[in-house]
Amino acid sequence: MLRVAGCCLLVLLASGLDIAYSESKCEPVFEYFPYCLDFLTGYYNKPSKRCCDHIYKLNRLAKRGLGAQMICWCIEYMVRGTEPRIRADRISELPTKCQTHLSFPISEWKDCNAYSLLSFSLSFPHHKTFY
Repeated sequence: MLRVAGCCLLVLLASGLDIAYSESKCEPVFEYFPYCLDFLTGYYNKPSKRCCDHIYKLNRLAKRGLGAQMICWCIEYMVRGTEPRIRADRISELPTKCQTHLSFPISEWKDCNAYSLLSFSLSFPHHKTFY
């Protein structure tokens, strides 16, 4: 019985470390993405310059840092269950209004495992790419 309890404790500790590790990896997303929420939720009609600047930074992180999947997970973690909700029409307008592309998906309920940088970036070939 003591062994089973010990194993359960180890599993819980390991999962807690994994969550803490994931949250620390999300810090750049938690810093950059909130500047776009006023636009994405419909509060403002256009994204702020700071929002667009941060989308460029997140694109760079998707390509050369965290990766598209991790950014997707971080955004989901941050916005899931919040009000007002992110609007799909605003997500599709964001690349055009910021004159860029998205190298990562934005949603509160996506299967982030389904996205890789290559497949997602190729879905927006008509937008400028900034590095």
